[in-house]
Amino acid sequence: MTALPKPLYDEVRSALVDAGRQDLAKKLVPFRPRKALTSGQAAAALGVSSPNTVKNWLEAGQFPGAYQTAGGHWRFPAEEVEAVKARMDALVERNRRGDHTPPDLDDEDDGPPLL
Repeated sequence: MTALPKPLYDEVRSALVDAGRQDLAKKLVPFRPRKALTSGQAAAALGVSSPNTVKNWLEAGQFPGAYQTAGGHWRFPAEEVEAVKARMDALVERNRRGDHTPPDLDDEDDGPPLL
């Protein structure tokens, strides 16, 4: 069972309680933080010089599980950063081989295309 992000968990739990469905509210999986990186750490892991690059990629849909802390700072799930890094490495390798065919955009496992 997947845990909901904290803001969504709180909203859904509250709506269930308000609707008199405490039985369902008790079944929700509470938020448990996973290993998450700051934008600076994510930038370093991805080999880019600016945390703003990572935030731009966030806006482009590269990190659907990213969330903001109570202080407004972004956190990026480590597994999503690793997945983006793997896609970047695969793209570099394809370019090195001279394979310039567009990726198959129908493959949902690859995530959003890198821009």
